Amino acid sequence: MEVTCIKKYCRSLELKSNIHEYNTRRKMDIHVQAYKTDLYKKSVINMGTKLYNKMPGYMKEVVNYTSFKKELKAFILHHAFCTVEEFVTL
Repeated sequence: MEVTCIKKYCRSLELKSNIHEYNTRRKMDIHVQAYKTDLYKKSVINMGTKLYNKMPGYMKEVVNYTSFKKELKAFILHHAFCTVEEFVTL
């Protein structure tokens, strides 16, 4: 799943708080890079970043990777999303 890959390697990705110094509520989100091709639009990095940014804040604060996977599984089972679009529009 893309979100677990992003969580595992999120230290190498740039946060929005590194781009600007404004204290916004989304400052801990990962910066989505601009793209010109459909290949990048459908890539794991791009889609994973967008899905990670849509997750609730308490899940982003989980540091341990194994605990994150358990929280993610519980969240998905509790909400029972049928499609990715349902999750994105949450």
